[in-house]
Amino acid sequence: MSDDSRIDDRDPLANAGPPGSMKRTLAAGAGWTTALQLTSKAIELGFTAVLARILFPRDFGVIAGATIFIELALLLAEVGIGATIVQMPGLTRDDVRVAGTLVFLSGIGYFLLAQLLAPLAGAFLNIDGVTEVLRVLALVFVIQSFGIVPENLLVRRLDVRRVMIAQVLARIVGTGGVGIALAWLGWGYWALVAAALVETVVKAAWLVAIVRPPMRPLLTRAGTKRLMGRSAGFSVARILNFFALRSNNLVVGRTMDAAALGIYSRAFNLMSVPSELYTRIAERLVFPAMAQVQDDAVRLRAAFLRGTELTAAIGMPMSALLAVLAPEVIEIILGSRWAAVIGPFAILCSASYFRLGSKIGGSLQRAKAATGAMITNQIVYLAMVVGGALIAYPYGIEAVALAGSIAVVASYIIINVNACRIAGVDLRAFVGSHLHGVLLAVLGVAVVLPVVAALRRAAVPAVVTLGVAGAVLVVMALLLFWWRPRWLLGDFLVSLMNDAARSLARRRGALS
Repeated sequence: MSDDSRIDDRDPLANAGPPGSMKRTLAAGAGWTTALQLTSKAIELGFTAVLARILFPRDFGVIAGATIFIELALLLAEVGIGATIVQMPGLTRDDVRVAGTLVFLSGIGYFLLAQLLAPLAGAFLNIDGVTEVLRVLALVFVIQSFGIVPENLLVRRLDVRRVMIAQVLARIVGTGGVGIALAWLGWGYWALVAAALVETVVKAAWLVAIVRPPMRPLLTRAGTKRLMGRSAGFSVARILNFFALRSNNLVVGRTMDAAALGIYSRAFNLMSVPSELYTRIAERLVFPAMAQVQDDAVRLRAAFLRGTELTAAIGMPMSALLAVLAPEVIEIILGSRWAAVIGPFAILCSASYFRLGSKIGGSLQRAKAATGAMITNQIVYLAMVVGGALIAYPYGIEAVALAGSIAVVASYIIINVNACRIAGVDLRAFVGSHLHGVLLAVLGVAVVLPVVAALRRAAVPAVVTLGVAGAVLVVMALLLFWWRPRWLLGDFLVSLMNDAARSLARRRGALS
């Protein structure tokens, strides 16, 4: 194969077939992605529960402070190449080589820059330990640069299963093996640093080994211009989004102390578990799938509405139930000494659906390379988050969480208004795609809240309360599945089940 040969012939949706094939591909991909991402998050929560009982809020605060700057630099180091690899039509092997070279060079540059600027970051947050941690964590810039290209080549082909396996394996080895062992030996926040580095090494090495991308360096003016021209808009939008998501942490870290930042970061990270789960699906499945049909208006519109319906059906009841069960969730995962996390966690969870609901509209904008709308959305969101946090911080962490939640709702509205315009979706159809989620959320809270309130009055242990609430929800789901399956599953999932049943019937008929 010559270096300028196209790689699109390995993409499962290149020259996509009939719409039904897209639905089946997405259903299979969503199943694998959801199962593996749930496994990853379950493992992560288990490790968090262990570490929260060994380490202290200040340890997590030091890491949270340093991680703000590391995550920003990782976005800059990628220079938008990942999204470009997924979205660019007619990607060639030369494009892949140039992309890998650009990412590696930027990783080296940001590692060196971190060594120079780490003292300024530590002084800005005024938290002891941030400078030293930042300098060591900067190694991830170089290590991760090897994994960016193979990961996004897999995402381009909708082969998310192998990406998720790499992530789960890295989490088990890094946090589960190295992190917990070193924390138990008394390393404090350095245990978390070591865990992050080991995770990065394992994931990057695994991805390179299974994809074997062309890694011989190549830099050409035409190739760099072709990649960077498309990636610039993606980079700006992602950087703005990063600041919007992390500015609350910056304000808390700057105006309070390491312990307060540790508490707020734990609340935010736990609230973000469902959002991160769905973000992975959106980035690794929905976005590349929409990119494949970006020029087919009918299929793009259908994908947007189906994605919105599915997101509402998952996110609305999850958001409402997590807010109701916040005391039990925090008690079980973090333990009794983290009771200060309950308030901000419940507030953040009450708006977490709107974080999820922004992902589908955001994926559509990325698939259509609507960088102007993406950048505008993020500028408004960033301004609201920063302004709200600066107004709210004198009133405590819960006020900061409330201000951030209001900004999330406003951002959701802006993003989806733009997405509806791009996809040609009218307001009635968009609102209608949420009705199923609203129904499930109302039913779930109406059934669970009285039971949980009674158990709390009786001082029942948190694990029992959560178990009873889960059992009540399972009974409700079984009754709905028997009596009103569309109330439980929605039109899209019911149609997938019907398609699967018809396909199975045809196969049986062919065999008989």
